[in-house]
Amino acid sequence: MNPKSFPLRLLYSVLAVAILIVIVKSCGYDALRKDFSDRFKKDMATLQQESSPYEDINLLNPAMISAIYEDDEEFVLPKWGNRNKVDAMIQAIRESENDGLRPEDYHLAAIDSLTAKVFDQKEVELEDEIKLELLLTDAYLLLSTHLSQGKTDRETIDPTWRAAGREARPELAAFVDSTIVNDNVLESLKSLTPKHREYINLKRGLKKYREFARQGGWQKVNFTATKLEKGMRHPDVSLLKERLNIESESADNEGDDLFDLKLEQKVKSFQELNGLTPDGVIGRGTMEALNIPVEDRIANIEANLERWRWLSDDLGKRYVKVNIANFEMQVVESDSIVFTSRAIVGKHYRQTPVFSARMNHLVFAPTWTVPPTILWNDVIPAVKKDPGYLSSKNMQVLTREGKVVDAKSIDWKNVTRSNFPYMIRQSPGKDNALGNVKFMFPNQNNVYIHDTPTRNLFVHTDRSFSSGCIRISKPMEFAQYLLQDKPEWTLDQMNRVIAQGKERTVFITDPIQVHLLYMTAWAESDGTVHFRKDIYSRDQPLLNALKQAPPRKGVL
Repeated sequence: MNPKSFPLRLLYSVLAVAILIVIVKSCGYDALRKDFSDRFKKDMATLQQESSPYEDINLLNPAMISAIYEDDEEFVLPKWGNRNKVDAMIQAIRESENDGLRPEDYHLAAIDSLTAKVFDQKEVELEDEIKLELLLTDAYLLLSTHLSQGKTDRETIDPTWRAAGREARPELAAFVDSTIVNDNVLESLKSLTPKHREYINLKRGLKKYREFARQGGWQKVNFTATKLEKGMRHPDVSLLKERLNIESESADNEGDDLFDLKLEQKVKSFQELNGLTPDGVIGRGTMEALNIPVEDRIANIEANLERWRWLSDDLGKRYVKVNIANFEMQVVESDSIVFTSRAIVGKHYRQTPVFSARMNHLVFAPTWTVPPTILWNDVIPAVKKDPGYLSSKNMQVLTREGKVVDAKSIDWKNVTRSNFPYMIRQSPGKDNALGNVKFMFPNQNNVYIHDTPTRNLFVHTDRSFSSGCIRISKPMEFAQYLLQDKPEWTLDQMNRVIAQGKERTVFITDPIQVHLLYMTAWAESDGTVHFRKDIYSRDQPLLNALKQAPPRKGVL
C-alpha cells in the first residue's frame, strides 16, 4: 500500500461516517421538529385570536407572535433552539434593570424554569419547548418596545406631554424574526435604547444610587437645630457630615461637630445638585432634601429614564431645550450647550405644557393680546374693581377685526363671557407683559418664549410664576444669537427698533427646533445626579405606572 494514499483514504472514511451521522440525526430531528411544527400551528390559531394557548403562561403580544411565525407556512422551526440565544435573552432581561425597568415583567421566572427543563433534561416535553419558544418571543417583543418607546403610555400618564416622540417600528415583526434567527439578541436590544447622552449619563447615576442602596443608603437625620452654618459647633454637624459623606463618597472628619469651610463647600455642592439656593446654610429646605430616602432618589431616576424613552432620538442638530422643572433654557449645538438662560415657567394651576415646535421668527416691541384664561380670571375682575386699570396698564379694547373700542362705553360691572365680544391688547412699552421681544414657534398651545418687565423674579430658585409661557433672563442675548447671521441686527439696532414702540417681526434664517421638556433628574458623565422638585406632581403617576405589570398588547 502506498503510504501516501493512507491519509487521503482515512479522510474519506471520516467524512463518510460524519455524513452518515448527520443524515441520521437530521432524520430524527426532522421527525421531532414535525411534531413541534404541527403542535405550534394548532397553537397559532389561538394566538391569532389574541389569546394564550396555555393557561399557565400569560402572553402579552399573542397577535404579534402569530405574525412573526405565520410566514413559516410549511414547517415551523424553533427560533430559540440554540441555548446561546436563550442565555443572551435571559441576560438582556436581567440587564433591563440597568434601564430602570423590571426584569420580572419579561417572564424571567418562567423562562428560567423552562430553560432548565428544555436544555438540561434528557427527556423534553414538547409542550415545555413550545411554551419556552412563545415566552422568549413575547419577552423580546415586550422588552424591545419598552426600550424603544417606553413601558408606559405617555398620553395616558401625562396628557400634556406632546414632545417629539420615538416612532414605532412598522417592520417590527420582521426585525424581531431577523434578530432571533441571526443570533443578535443582546446587540439588537442595546441598539433600541435612546442615544442621548442624558440617557446614558442617567443610567450611570442609577447604578451609583443603587449601589448606595445596597450599602444601606442613609438614615434620616433628626435635626434639633433650626439652622446650621459655618462657624457653628453643634451635635447635628457630625450627623450632617456623615450624611453628606455618603453621596459625596468622601470622608470629612466624621464625628467632629465643627461646621468648617470644607463642610460649607459640601453643603453648597449638595444644594446646587438639588436646585436649592447654594448659600452653604442648612435651613428647612436643605434639611428636607437631605432626608429624602435613597429609594425615592432611585425612583426619580427611573421616572426620568422613562421620559427619555418617550423622546425622539433626533431633537435636531441645533435646538432650544427648556427644562420646565429646572427653570432653565439651553441652546444645544452638536450635543454641546452654547447658550443658557434662567427661565420662568407656568404656575402649578397654569402649567407650561411639554411639546416640540419650530421657532421661525421673533418680534421686537411686541403687543400682547390677553389670552382668554388671563382675560377672565385676572383682567376683567381687575377692571371691575378699578375702571382705570386698562389705561394704567397701557391696554386697549378691540373688536375681533382690530378696531379700537372706547373702554368707557362698556358697562364693566355687567360684563359676562356672553356679552363681551372683544379682546384686550397691551401696547408695546416698558410695562408690556412680554417685555421687549418675544420668540415665536407656532403651536396649538399659544405658548412662546419672551422677555419680561418683572426681572426681579429671576432671583428665586422656584420660578413657577407665569401663566404658561416661558420668560427668560437673557432675551437680548438670545436674540443676538438667533440673528448672528444678520450683521445689520446689532444690539444697537435692536434697541432702536424697540424704542420706536412699533412691532417689528424678524424671521430666522435657519429655523430652530424647540423642545419644552419636564425632567426632574439628570446626570453628569460621571453619574453625579441633579434632582429637582416635582413642581407639577407628575412623577408619582408615572412611577405608579412603571411599577404595574405591562398591559396586554395585540399589536406593538
